[in-house]
Amino acid sequence: MSGELLSSEDLVQPAMLTVWPHSIDAKAVEPRALPSLNEALAEAGAVLRAGSGTPWIITEGGLILTPTTLRVLTAPT
Repeated sequence: MSGELLSSEDLVQPAMLTVWPHSIDAKAVEPRALPSLNEALAEAGAVLRAGSGTPWIITEGGLILTPTTLRVLTAPT
């Protein structure tokens, strides 16, 4: 997937971020609502760089951004 599937309007819409921690103690996680997809992408990128969990994002339009997609979207350019 590439950024062309996301419009500039998508980036300012709310999004749900779920981060599955790499800890074996975590049995369940709850998604968090963030004010914008931009904020969700920033947090997902930080999690991926830290190696502390596996993020998933669901956009307001219903698009599911997988960890693989998030690695591409949040990679330094």
